[in-house]
Amino acid sequence: MNEIVSINDWKKVNQISNYLLLITKESCEDCRKVEGYLEMNNNKIKEYNVKKINLDNIESKKLIGSLKWIKTEVDFVPFWSLVVDSKRIKSFRGDIDQVKENL
Repeated sequence: MNEIVSINDWKKVNQISNYLLLITKESCEDCRKVEGYLEMNNNKIKEYNVKKINLDNIESKKLIGSLKWIKTEVDFVPFWSLVVDSKRIKSFRGDIDQVKENL
C-alpha cells in the first residue's frame, strides 16, 4: 500500500483528485485486518484508491505534526477520510463494512 510518510508525499498524493485516506497503527488488530483486505483488493474500496498514514511510523512524525486535524480528530483507528479535489469531505471510523456503508 502506498504509505504517506513525508510532507512531500502528502503534497503529491493530494494531486490525485479522489482517494480514501486510512489512518492506522501497527498495534491495531482491526487495522491489520483492513490492510489485509486492501492487499487482496489492489488497495481499493469501491472506486477509491486507498493511501495510508501509519501513526506508529517514526518517519511520519513530522508529517503527522504538520496535519493538526490528526491530533484533534483521530481518536480511534482505523480512521478514514474521503478526499475529493484535495479536500477532506467526510471522515469516519471503522472496518471495511463501515467504510463501504459510508461511501
